[in-house]
Amino acid sequence: MKLVKAFLFMLVVCLGRAQFPLPVPTLNGVQEGIMDRPPEFYTMGWEKGLQLVARETGMFIEVDSIGQQDIALLEDREQQPVLYTSEIETPVCADGECKLMHIRLYWTLLGDYAGFDRYPQQPLTKHDHDEFVQADYLKLHQLLLDDKSIFRQRKIDELVKKPSPSDHGDVDALSGATIAEVKESVVSGALYSCYVAWHLVHGEISGKLKEHTLALLDKELILRMLQNDDPDYQMFALEKLDKVEYLGHLERLAGIFKSSIPLVRGYIIKNLPEEFWRDPAVQVPFWDAFSTIDINSRSLMLEHLEEAPKSSIVDISIKLGSMTKNQLRAFLDFLAERNNEGEIIENLKVFANRDNEVYAYLVLQFLEGYKQ
Repeated sequence: MKLVKAFLFMLVVCLGRAQFPLPVPTLNGVQEGIMDRPPEFYTMGWEKGLQLVARETGMFIEVDSIGQQDIALLEDREQQPVLYTSEIETPVCADGECKLMHIRLYWTLLGDYAGFDRYPQQPLTKHDHDEFVQADYLKLHQLLLDDKSIFRQRKIDELVKKPSPSDHGDVDALSGATIAEVKESVVSGALYSCYVAWHLVHGEISGKLKEHTLALLDKELILRMLQNDDPDYQMFALEKLDKVEYLGHLERLAGIFKSSIPLVRGYIIKNLPEEFWRDPAVQVPFWDAFSTIDINSRSLMLEHLEEAPKSSIVDISIKLGSMTKNQLRAFLDFLAERNNEGEIIENLKVFANRDNEVYAYLVLQFLEGYKQ
């Protein structure tokens, strides 16, 4: 009987959708086809005054029992691509109980999850038809951010424990207690909805969206990604630049180097052309960030001490406390091979006489054996 009910529900939904399209409520920031505010739950930056309009892509996402739902490309006023989106309407059925889930999903140009909008008049629901509260939507957002969720490896029936007649407590729409591995990451009472939403976001469509972007790729789009604060966009753009373009965008590269993640910093250091290291002046912004960047990036920078400008060597001698033991040794080995300015020696003395510096003894030993 439950299977019959589920089948009839989906049949009515499909027929109704084909003949009598469901009204689409006004979404957050969408007025007369123009989107001028970020999605309610969003991972990316949003420039002031940004307005987006939708363009057909010919792509679609497969939704169980409903069929194909279109993917649109959101473009800005210069017709530059910004996001992908799809208005999802899908039945969520478990144990014969079915309900529609309405949600508008967004992806980055690289096919990663970017966010979602809820439909104000059609809220997501949990078991027993309880509506999602704000904390539930936030939890769903955090779940969708995790592209390595256990959901990728497990089927839905592997995520619940079948209850015994005496079991009570936190039981979701599959009439089983959610297993411990996922219980804290999903909305209580909405395991199936969370599972469906995650697979819509991180399924095959993700790779197809990136392929679509690659077909649109030009120098302008690459540079726009380079200007973006998202590390994935930055890395993608960096991989598309040649040596000449690296030298032509050093100001932006220095900004990324100061603020981005270790992976991106390391990539920049390893791919800066030889011409960069032959010009001390252009290196200064990168060396200025030395004490604030991650350990690995500092080590990579120290490999280029021979090419560093004198002013940066002096500056580093003031920031010895930011180094690891091996990094400090590498810096002192470099100093031992050259005649150092008095200011550097004075900075070393200051550091060596500090009681709270763990590696002060290394500098003291260096000074005792150093002859200028």
